[in-house]
Amino acid sequence: MTEYIAAFDARVLQALYEMRDPSLVQLAIWVSELGRAWTVYGFALCGVILLTYRRHYAYAAGLAMSVAASGIGVLLLKGIVESARPPVEFQAYVEIWHSMPSAHAALSVALYGFAAFLVWKFIANPTLRYFAIAALAFLILLVSFTRLYLGVHYFSDVFVGLFVGSISLRLGIRWARFAET
Repeated sequence: MTEYIAAFDARVLQALYEMRDPSLVQLAIWVSELGRAWTVYGFALCGVILLTYRRHYAYAAGLAMSVAASGIGVLLLKGIVESARPPVEFQAYVEIWHSMPSAHAALSVALYGFAAFLVWKFIANPTLRYFAIAALAFLILLVSFTRLYLGVHYFSDVFVGLFVGSISLRLGIRWARFAET
């Protein structure tokens, strides 16, 4: 099974490398920045402050838990798995530390997924609600795709990152619902 995953990862990496358009690399880097740890932590802090100001303490705690659990999960898994990044010749820019799981993917799900949950809770207009949720879901997928497109992660890294982020998101939502009652 490991050989199949490695072969699939290599095929995806090679295919995206061959399709890479140098004029789109900078745009992909900018989009990718929306999943960078400090960007996500900054947005999450702003969200927690806003939710606290509006006295939505359960949602503020849920958001903090979602993002914190994702960050901790990523750090622990990266330290345990210690997987190598793709070869440097595939990378649009050099990333450091271990590859699996993708922190950008995990943190994007934790933050933007919780934002989608908040949209569902607070926006009454169905058209606006569905548009906003679709936009946030697209943003998660776009950030995750840029990690592959830029050659700094394998597909399996991003997949595991999305999984870690989903578990963290679920934890944050469950906490918010529990604390809300």
